Amino acid sequence: MIRLTTLHHLHGILFVFLFLSGIALYTAPLRTWFNEIQFPLVSFHIASALVYLLLVLLQLKRLYVYTKRKPPKKTFNLMLNLSAFFLWSTTGAVMYFQAALPQMLTNPSVWIHGMLTFVYFPWAVFHSLTHAFHIQVPWPVWWKSRKEPPAHVKENIPGRRDFIKLTALGTAFLFAGGLVKWFQPVLTAAGDETRMRGYFRIYNVTNDYPRYTEREWELTIDGLVSSPVTISRQELRALPETAVVTDFYCVTGWSVRNVEMRGVLVRDVLSNFSITPEGTSVTAYSGDGLYYDTFTVSQLVDEDAMLVFSLNDDELIHAQGYPCRLFHPEMYGYKSVKWLERLEFTEERQQGYWQVNGDYDLNGYL
Repeated sequence: MIRLTTLHHLHGILFVFLFLSGIALYTAPLRTWFNEIQFPLVSFHIASALVYLLLVLLQLKRLYVYTKRKPPKKTFNLMLNLSAFFLWSTTGAVMYFQAALPQMLTNPSVWIHGMLTFVYFPWAVFHSLTHAFHIQVPWPVWWKSRKEPPAHVKENIPGRRDFIKLTALGTAFLFAGGLVKWFQPVLTAAGDETRMRGYFRIYNVTNDYPRYTEREWELTIDGLVSSPVTISRQELRALPETAVVTDFYCVTGWSVRNVEMRGVLVRDVLSNFSITPEGTSVTAYSGDGLYYDTFTVSQLVDEDAMLVFSLNDDELIHAQGYPCRLFHPEMYGYKSVKWLERLEFTEERQQGYWQVNGDYDLNGYL
């Protein structure tokens, strides 16, 4: 059986792993650096959380006994840790299974999961430093020992039911804050016909992104096709426009409702420029020189995949993939290659960027 001291140290180590990997996922330059060295950051973060969860679940009975014989200070610290971990685990699970859950639950969970880290971190630092350097904090005697507290304190000490009520109330306030942030685009854009829910987070795998002008950008379609071609943006914009209103999902857990994408269908591009695919797969390359993803020809031609030029009646901005991004309405956002500059048709399908550098599904269906 693991000693409680060892369990405490394991808790600290796993918390450091979770905190550092979470900060790296939150911070674009760090996330990009881990991508470049091909470190599976998302998998590491989830694996650390699962080990932590297993460790806590296996020791719940011992932890309960521990709270019965320890002073309030230690009990408070333990309950604070368990409450925070409960919220992290719950919101993390919601983010992982977000495609099967309502967006009014998933978007607040993303916000809470990140915000809780910054709220909890100061306490974790304080707790670690006072223990590591044996700093004596002038807590009341009754708080750091099992002596009876004064009468005026004892009558106000919350019991188990009070703790459950406070935890439930705190959770409700956190979700309320997440919902307010989620509804913010709606509250500040009453005239927006699309009634967008949620907001986009900008992710890329390099520390910068290409900045094309409309005249500079061209799309190359080559490989196993009847006639390779290079097409300008003006030529593509001259084709019949298609608009799709759908929900946009990111595999990291957030989503945006009722997004209007405008552009041209891939099959219309092929037919209008007399391009006949002779391969069975397609690799889509980003202009950032690093990112790419792969599809079957059927996924792009038969399933309403499109080249997008505008989002919610506005031209794409550079960070969103201007001048053109690929979009498939039934796939996660990582399949939506930004700054698209080449479609290469091949016979054999390759692994995409996130299959080589992570563990994302090759097809990426919701």
